[in-house]
Amino acid sequence: MSKLEQDLTEMLEPAVAACGFELLGLEFVQAGRHSTLRVYIDHENGINVDDCAEVSRQVSAILDVEDPITNEYSLEVSSPGV
Repeated sequence: MSKLEQDLTEMLEPAVAACGFELLGLEFVQAGRHSTLRVYIDHENGINVDDCAEVSRQVSAILDVEDPITNEYSLEVSSPGV
């Protein structure tokens, strides 16, 4: 796990937990000039698309304020079961 991924995990884990979900992990993938931040969540009762959207809104708000990623990127929130 890269330093950025470690920092992002520490930054985002409390927000994901506050939404009632577990942060399984994340990955930051760079592809040319564009990058993707993938956030993986889970819950004992499973995850649906609305759950991913809720976490995405919370995570996006934090990233907008903290601005840890300087380049353009896409945010994807998913779960192993979705």
